[in-house]
Amino acid sequence: LTPEILNRVEAALTRADLSNLVRRQFACILGPKGAPEPTFSELFISIKDMRETMLPGVNLTSNRWLFQHLTYSLDRRMLAMLAKTDHITISGDISFNLNVSTLLSQEFLAFDDAVPASRRGHMVVELENLDIFSDLEAYTFAREFVQERGYRICVDGLTHQTFALVDRKRLGADLIKLIWHSDMVDGGKEIESDLRSLVRRAGENRVVLCRCDDREAVDFGRSIGIDLFQGRHIEHLIAEENRKRDLRRLKARIQNN
Repeated sequence: LTPEILNRVEAALTRADLSNLVRRQFACILGPKGAPEPTFSELFISIKDMRETMLPGVNLTSNRWLFQHLTYSLDRRMLAMLAKTDHITISGDISFNLNVSTLLSQEFLAFDDAVPASRRGHMVVELENLDIFSDLEAYTFAREFVQERGYRICVDGLTHQTFALVDRKRLGADLIKLIWHSDMVDGGKEIESDLRSLVRRAGENRVVLCRCDDREAVDFGRSIGIDLFQGRHIEHLIAEENRKRDLRRLKARIQNN
């Protein structure tokens, strides 16, 4: 990614229909038998699909600072789509990623005006922890404003190395996201014990273990007190549960006939 390519991408973004690049991934509580119970769904623009559609062969994330600039444009497009429900089907509680500076922008004020007050309580704004700590004063101001309006705040992007540095209650956030990594298991009982204490400090049902691609992630998350999970494995469980539900309906229909 170069400044010239960034300019081309941003110009294209103003014209392109990105609704077909929006993806949805659920954060779920897993019942006693492992059945997923959706709590909210995260809506995001797939960077991978956007690259393949608009600029195949270009690594859009290769330059952190240029990519960060690109996310501001993506924020504006996401807000515009969320404000027009004919572009995206919105149901239940949803979350979406924004920059702190976007929350302080005219685009967010326009979005807020377009959103019914009854819907705001069903929306979670996800903020990257690096973005938060780059300007804590701006974050605090933005957080107080959006929470006053009814939105919830989630601190995103925490790893098992940075989890201890973030106190959810002191930041005034409603949720935090912890990224799953197999190192959590490989680190042994000491890391497991430390993470269990940190989850307890964050609060019950306040931590989402994300990027759960296999059963191991869920088993470990449960062992340290986490109830909320997100990732490809959870999407697989949802699809499997939907398949079972369809089979039960079909069986009931056959028996009734």
